[in-house]
Amino acid sequence: MFMILELLRWWYGPGWVHSFRRIRTRTANVAHAFSAGTLLVTLFAPWKRIQYTGKSFDAKMQAMMDNMISRLIGFAVRLGVLFAASVMIVGSIGLSIAIVLAWPLIPVLIIFSIFKGIAG
Repeated sequence: MFMILELLRWWYGPGWVHSFRRIRTRTANVAHAFSAGTLLVTLFAPWKRIQYTGKSFDAKMQAMMDNMISRLIGFAVRLGVLFAASVMIVGSIGLSIAIVLAWPLIPVLIIFSIFKGIAG
């Protein structure tokens, strides 16, 4: 009986507080998984830098155009990944809030389920 009371004391005290704190941790983990900070810093960087060894004006213009197209491709890919990251971060926050709201109901639902199973 003492262990059940200790579990409930922890569940509605430090356990619930810990579930609140996990919101920030989950969000940071998702942002880290997508490397959102790095993607923001390198948003306008070229996807792949192209260098030509020729010294002619045509070679330099070709390299400039290729690098400009590479920047546009890099921007589009990074923007798509940032969009996916933002969707996942919002989803993670929503899931975390749902867990926090459901946290106090879980022991009550367990007891209800036991009684419902016995009563039929």
